Amino acid sequence: MALRYILAIDGGGTKVLAELKEQASGATFRAQAGSASISNDLDLALENIVKVTRDVCQQSGAKPSEIVTVMGVAGGSSQSLAEQLTVMLKLVYEIEFASLQITSDAITSLYGANLGDPCVVIALGTGAVGARLNAQKQTKLVSGWGFSVDDFGGGARIGLMAVQQLLNDIDIYDLPKSRLTVRLSEQLGCTRQTISSWLKQAKPADYAAFSPLVFSLQNDCEAAKTVLTEHTQSVVRLINKSRGNSPLPVILIGGLAKVSQPLLPRALQNELSPCKGDSLTGAAILAAKHYHDIIEKGQPNEP
Repeated sequence: MALRYILAIDGGGTKVLAELKEQASGATFRAQAGSASISNDLDLALENIVKVTRDVCQQSGAKPSEIVTVMGVAGGSSQSLAEQLTVMLKLVYEIEFASLQITSDAITSLYGANLGDPCVVIALGTGAVGARLNAQKQTKLVSGWGFSVDDFGGGARIGLMAVQQLLNDIDIYDLPKSRLTVRLSEQLGCTRQTISSWLKQAKPADYAAFSPLVFSLQNDCEAAKTVLTEHTQSVVRLINKSRGNSPLPVILIGGLAKVSQPLLPRALQNELSPCKGDSLTGAAILAAKHYHDIIEKGQPNEP
């Protein structure tokens, strides 16, 4: 069957976005669903990716066999997870694209942030990851190993540190003492039983949901200031690791970019460049390249 469409999918810890474009007419179709981090919850990610895929196909009348697809998803740098996702799409949901490339959302963000030109990108969302694209189109991921061991600088880590402030108060005082921990106790409780119950079922997105509260209290609560001081240090370390010795422009992206940037040292803030596009933009750029490679050369390039 002839190739007619390109599909860009951006999946993170909070939501997944899809944009399907018909190449001949330029018509675009979009859909959105919940979390699609394959490193945090593969089954949930699969469910939401299937949801947006079926949505845009229903809108457009497209068949998967007519579509060249690039998915940039959290955890997509893991070959084993990417292979599991591919197999499950085909065997469980009978979705088999003409071409499917699965990569990390950090890579698609990297291509989108400077519209495919060389740069360093620091993505701060539920998780945190750095990426570098050089003049030879070589890419490198830095950090972003997942919530259980890494993601320092992300919203889930901010929420985790905030919860740890509450646990510390309970251990020492038997009740929350700061404005931050009082607000948290309203949602988690303030006894070992209620907090433990929440902790057992909490996912990274649940922790990340507390980050807006922490930022809102940064001028009025020492506990919130403590959390954000550590957060800022984590972001600085991630920036330094990601750019290495390269002179490339550094771009801060993601849901926490705008609120985190003012916390950085002034000299570092002055070195940052504006973002030109997002992860979905990058996935679309890569999907278009794959489409033309298949049409013109018969062989897609790996991102």
